[in-house]
Amino acid sequence: MANIAAKSASKITAPGPSLQVRETANAEQRQKILKFRAQIVVDELGVSPLPTADKQRLEEIARDEAARHLFLTAGNKIAGSLRLYTSEMIAPSRDMITNYGLNAFIDFEPEHLSFTDHMAIAKRWRDGKVPALMMAAAFKLARNGGAQFNFTYCPPALVGLYEKIGYRSYVQQYLETGEGLQVPMVLVMDDVDHLRAVNSPFARLMTSKKTAPGIANWFRNAFPDAADRPVKALRNEDKLWGYLTKQLHQNPLHGVPLFDALSYDEARQFVKNATTLILRSGDRLARAGDVAFEAFVVLSGNVEIHDRDGSVLARFDRGSTVGEIAYLAAMPRTADIVVTQDAEVLVLTQEMFRKTIDSEPAIASKILFNLTLILAERLRATSQNLSSYTQGL
Repeated sequence: MANIAAKSASKITAPGPSLQVRETANAEQRQKILKFRAQIVVDELGVSPLPTADKQRLEEIARDEAARHLFLTAGNKIAGSLRLYTSEMIAPSRDMITNYGLNAFIDFEPEHLSFTDHMAIAKRWRDGKVPALMMAAAFKLARNGGAQFNFTYCPPALVGLYEKIGYRSYVQQYLETGEGLQVPMVLVMDDVDHLRAVNSPFARLMTSKKTAPGIANWFRNAFPDAADRPVKALRNEDKLWGYLTKQLHQNPLHGVPLFDALSYDEARQFVKNATTLILRSGDRLARAGDVAFEAFVVLSGNVEIHDRDGSVLARFDRGSTVGEIAYLAAMPRTADIVVTQDAEVLVLTQEMFRKTIDSEPAIASKILFNLTLILAERLRATSQNLSSYTQGL
């Protein structure tokens, strides 16, 4: 991709008269976009900036210098920005190699591996088409430059969105400082069958491109679990409920206290947009101090709650709900959630809950009541343990 001639503020016109995606043409534009991104990340999302001398911060600065920066304007205002680069532009860091599992892609040329990250969207545009327009523009630039894979990462709450446009989770999740649990995602650009199956907008963009079917076959052989696991875009409500029943070894209405008093249709309606994550023993599902917006229902395996010193506060197995405090209050995690036996979890997001409040308030009230009961029981257990401890002093 580095051999593409850098065109001054190359325009990719978006539907509608006021939205346009451009590429920065000079250092002044780039600095303006980086300032916009920093403001979104720090002021709106509450993510603390890394110290200037921090190694990770220095690597970020180097990537910013080497990358191509896309930005979208609405009228005369910046609505979003996105960073795009390949392994040819700048070698992946050690953390990137680990997090993205890049050793599996070692036989591919550096220009074949592209990365999109640090998407920053102004608040008023996040629920509209701006994110999709940014990703489509990045896809075009990357594919025209010879990229065959595009890597990105997202919090669990956004996995379903990325799956709907063709990305797949394929390696283990990781914890990002200040941002919590992140899920590595990959887009296999030449896997047109998959793009069409999920009705990805990228499928239409590939109609005029010469594809290499061998790339899709390679991915299926290298990551069979990821290739065979149905993404959310291909699962209807009945199939998802059947999957939950299989994982829990019983009807979720009987095995998950969060769903108490819900009818079958109500529970199915609530979880229809949920995402599942597979975790390995030793993984950290959450870390104390990280801002989070998700709760998790344990479908299989076991997890423990650890305090900052590593002491075990509680243990949970199949059917339990964990992470509910951050889910309700959008506040930093109060403890670590550590997987102690290979597990799968159902991810519940605040966005899911807000939509349920708007569309199905009766269901939302039952979920909220159940969460209150869960919190009350845990407070009772904590008080009992504290009482037993003080009596032993």
